[in-house]
Formats: sequence, structure tokens, C-alpha cells
Amino acid sequence: MKNSLSLTVFILLASAFCYSYPSGMESQTVQNWETAQVDSKITIDLHKSGLYLPTDRNAAIRLIQQNRSSLLKNAYLSILVDSSHRIGNYLAEERISLTDINTVINNGKSTAPVLSQELQTAIVYHQNPLQELANLFVKHNAPYTPSFFPLGTASKVYTGILIDARGQLPVHGEYSSEQLNPCLFPKIWNKNMNLIYEKNIVDPGRAKKHGIVLYTGTLDESMYRDRIGTEPLRIIARGVFGDNRTDPIISNEDAERILAKSENIELLRQGKIVIVCDKDTLQVSPTYPLVDEQFYFVYRDIEKFFLDREPESIVVKAPKNIIKITMYDIRFVADSPEILPDETGRIDVIAEALKKVGPNTHFLIEGHTANLNRPEGERILSLRRADKIAEELAKRGIEANRMQTAGYGATRPIAPNDTAENRAKNRRVEITIMRD
Repeated sequence: MKNSLSLTVFILLASAFCYSYPSGMESQTVQNWETAQVDSKITIDLHKSGLYLPTDRNAAIRLIQQNRSSLLKNAYLSILVDSSHRIGNYLAEERISLTDINTVINNGKSTAPVLSQELQTAIVYHQNPLQELANLFVKHNAPYTPSFFPLGTASKVYTGILIDARGQLPVHGEYSSEQLNPCLFPKIWNKNMNLIYEKNIVDPGRAKKHGIVLYTGTLDESMYRDRIGTEPLRIIARGVFGDNRTDPIISNEDAERILAKSENIELLRQGKIVIVCDKDTLQVSPTYPLVDEQFYFVYRDIEKFFLDREPESIVVKAPKNIIKITMYDIRFVADSPEILPDETGRIDVIAEALKKVGPNTHFLIEGHTANLNRPEGERILSLRRADKIAEELAKRGIEANRMQTAGYGATRPIAPNDTAENRAKNRRVEITIMRD
């Protein structure tokens, strides 16, 4: 009997080319989705930069101005555009340019430098509307009407649409529940995964001026009455969709209430939609390492590499600046670490991909099994399978001293343990690749 295995590869890559900032310069950036602003704090340690007051005050200002876009760029590249892309991903796909990003940053508002009490640090606050970034992606000339048609649900005319998407929501297609994350262009789906709303449904002039949704952390409708009026359709989100967890899923009945009336379809065209999120998701200051544009180009190259070879069984993702490559259906002999002979070609492809990340990397290979109520046996089997993957990769030129292994048995499932198909998903090996 054959057991199936999925192989997940996590690749964390620091950029090969890092911009060298003057000594003593730092920046902190927060994406504030409730105010729809990107707020940044740029600091310069004057002594570390070789500057002294009062004679070098103007030199400090010039230094901040000269390096502002380089200091802030990586934080802007991390902003979520939609369910599958950050700004950096679209940069790598050549949908926008680095000049576009720098222009937006340089057109933002900066305060005059504020000096610390000891006159050692100069601080500049910088702000950009998120809408200026969104406008880089609004390319359509006219809105269209959703192709999904209601089946007869009774409806009335509303003045706006309010979606309560707070709390842990079931993730469509996955064995998990997570919070909804704000982005520039969320989509709205019904439970049957029919598309109800996306940016090209909105009048382009309206989308450029007001965005396609407004995010908030409160149910106090007086705070956004101008957006949804006095008689909005109030909806409870039933789930969330997308790699970036950005798209609310609503009930089929609520979707039909929107599309049953031409007046309500017009609400979509005008972007009269408010999404209520958990407050902790509305101010985003990434805790993961920020990467520059080279990371996104590397990700794109790896994505294309696998697409050209195994389009049906390999998926490439980059959550939180980690490149995640998932390869399904690698088969082992039942209850054994031995890989079936017809799978050697896939191991070849994995090894070829790992060689492309360069020599200054090391790998952690983690094994996982389905739950067969044999905890200790499952842990041992998962470790043996991880060891076997490492052994096969070593045969293909990946140095053994760059690999470590671990086994977790059935303690970290990614699917319910209720069907053969789901148990196959849980039988997997994960390889984390990080720069030394």
C-alpha cells in the first residue's frame, strides 16, 4: 500500500544586495488601516553620523531627505495589495516599478526634524496615504457587474454594506481559523466561492478617490455614516479566503440580497462598503524581517522554476516574507521511510531548486505524519522520513552538514484526520531554508 506525502519547502532569504545606509540612521513604519495612512518615524543618531549641532543641522536634514525613500522602501514593499500579493510581488512581476514606489514616498508629508533633549538624535515623522499606493493598481476604465445571479432571495434597497469580520474565521480550503487582514483590494465571496466584489467592479474615479472599502475597528456606525448611510445591509462574515487572509466570505443569502436589486449593485460600483476588523489587525508593524526587492525577484524566479516543471503538484507562496514551496503526493512505502522509485524525479527537482538559493544557506527538514493513534511510532516514522529526504538530497549534491532534521509525528496537522485524502495532506516533510 502506498502512502502519499506532501513536501513543503520554506525558504527564508535575506537580500543579496542590501542598501548601505549612513551610520546611525533607522526607520520604523506602521500601516494604519483605520486612518488609511502609512506612518513612519525616521531617526538619525547625529554623533554616529559624524554630525554635530548646531553647525550640522542642515546637513542632518539633507541626509534624511536623501535616504528617506531607501529607508522606507522595504516597509512599503511589504504592504498587502490583495489575497495573494504584496507590493513587492507586483514589483517583481513588473506590474509597477521601483520608481513608482519612490515617487509615492517622496510625495508624502514629512515634519521638520525634532531634536531629542540631549541634542543627540534628530527625528522626522513621515506620512503617506495608502490610497496613493492603491492608485498605482487602478487601471480599468469602466466598472463591470458581477456575473453571479441571485436565485430569488427577498431583498430591499440598502444604503451601504457593513461586514463584521472580527474574530477567528474559518480559512477556506484549509484546516485553520485566522483573523482577516486588511489590504488595498479585498475581494468578497459567497459560501459557494462565487466572486461578489473586487476592485474592477468599482467605478475607477471612485476607487481612486475613496478606495474600494473602508476599514474600521468599531461598530459605531456614526463614525462612517457618510460611507454606508443609515440603512446598511449588516453582514456577519462566515469565513476568510486567500494566502494573505484578506477576503471575507459571506453567506449565499447575503450575497443574493446585494445582487437582487440594481440599487444595491450600485453600492458596489460606488465602493460603499465598510469592513469591521479586529483592532490589532488595523495597525501593522511587521514583526518578521523586512526584505528588499531582491527577495521578491528571487521568489518570482523560484515560482517560475517550479511552474515550468511541475505545474500540477507544486505551489509557491511567500507568507510573511518567507518563500513557501509545497509539493504534494510524494509517496513512501507504507509505514516506512523508503521513497517509491517513481518519485526520484521529484526529489531531483527539489535538489535543483535548493541549489539555486546559493551556498550561504542551511536547511531544517521536518517530518509529519497522519494520526493513527500511535504517537511515539508516528514521531519516530516522521523523523526517519525527514532523515531519508536529507539522505536523498545529499546524494544530489546538497551538503549533509547544511541539513538538520526533526520529526513531529501527528502533532501539527494541516487538515482533519477524517478521510484518506486529508490524512495524505498531513503526511508531509517541511524544509526551512535560511541564509547563514
